[in-house]
Amino acid sequence: MKNLKISAAITLVLGILAAMATLFMFLALSDIANNEPDLSLEWRIVGISMIITGVFIISTFTTIGILLKNWNHIFTQ
Repeated sequence: MKNLKISAAITLVLGILAAMATLFMFLALSDIANNEPDLSLEWRIVGISMIITGVFIISTFTTIGILLKNWNHIFTQ
């Protein structure tokens, strides 16, 4: 049960970061589409945003796995 609470808290924080990363990735891709002169920072933001989103997806599936593993214990109390 403690693992589920920790995993849910981590997933919540990563969800907030992933939402912010999506916004930053949109802005960076807008600059890339407009052919700004130096795009190295924008591509770095896109890469970091993709990593954050990937970690969030893995965390979500891990949390769901823990939840399903403890399904009977959680809902029979």
